[in-house]
Amino acid sequence: MNYAIILAGGIGSRFWPLSRYLEPKQFLNIGSKKSMLEESIHKVIGLIKKENIYIAANKAHRQKIEECINKFNLSLNNIFFEPEGKNTLAPIGVLSQKIYRIDPEAVIVVLPCDHFVKNNQRFLKSLRQGLRIAKQGYIVTFGITPKRPETGYGYIKVKSKKTKFYYAVEKITEKPDLDKARQFIQDKKYYYNSGLFIFRADVMLKEIRRIAPRAYKTIIKIKNKQDLNRLWPRFSSVSLDYAIMEKTRNAAMLIADYGWLDLGSWQAIEETVKKDKDGNIFRGSCIDIGSKNSTVWSQKRTIATLGLDNVIVVDTEDALLVCAKDKAQDVKRIVRILKRKNCLSQI
Repeated sequence: MNYAIILAGGIGSRFWPLSRYLEPKQFLNIGSKKSMLEESIHKVIGLIKKENIYIAANKAHRQKIEECINKFNLSLNNIFFEPEGKNTLAPIGVLSQKIYRIDPEAVIVVLPCDHFVKNNQRFLKSLRQGLRIAKQGYIVTFGITPKRPETGYGYIKVKSKKTKFYYAVEKITEKPDLDKARQFIQDKKYYYNSGLFIFRADVMLKEIRRIAPRAYKTIIKIKNKQDLNRLWPRFSSVSLDYAIMEKTRNAAMLIADYGWLDLGSWQAIEETVKKDKDGNIFRGSCIDIGSKNSTVWSQKRTIATLGLDNVIVVDTEDALLVCAKDKAQDVKRIVRILKRKNCLSQI
């Protein structure tokens, strides 16, 4: 049977100051009238039964998660509340083991909740194709033709020969530096890694056992909430991409042709929000004279701008961000500095 794991445990630090620890981006309605988490559930609910949809979330967001799942009549038993953030390997591994115990033939779709899809019918068609390929024992990922060098994305390099439906993956490189990213986009064998995966539960667990045996030994010991709380600190904070996908030998890639966008940074909203004739995006109370290709986002106060060019301005009640567009991926560094300075109210 088919299952889904929706990853909703992050804090969206690249969307600071709008995205905060207690109000992360998955609960914001950026580019849609629904929150990102609601959109993610809506995307898969036509393909996967409600009782087979699992959500990995931070326990600090329990109330917001419950409000969201009540709209879809999802079971609270399917919500995996992480004791603390450990990136994606740990929740995916633990949930894969839980699902495997229920259904040894389970095929799982893992999707982050901060992705925007323009064509949902094509998206579902791609998922169906990916499910068929995953049943053959592959870990399926989806590649996007790169538009610009991005240091916030992983990259997939495919082998030259394509089968009827998919490419065999030569290697996956997570979040390269800018020089490497520039090299990658010059090579037509490279694609952005969407971070969406499909696999048989048993296949993923075997790969974790082979590549990350310490994590696997912890995963198989977790059978209840008490085990989870006791053993969770043993996990390293590492993504599935770094821990497994960079090292696996049986990855396959489908090209995403459904209008994919990772809403991971302020620069990304350009493709979801309508611009004016000068390429600007204004949200909230804004007055502008002569700006071009800039984003100005106000929650309450009026923002007045003059002659900006490729600049992002985001104003909230207690913080103001002003940055060059080409530095949008580095906003997360500000969050790290705030943490070091113990400015908890602004994180």
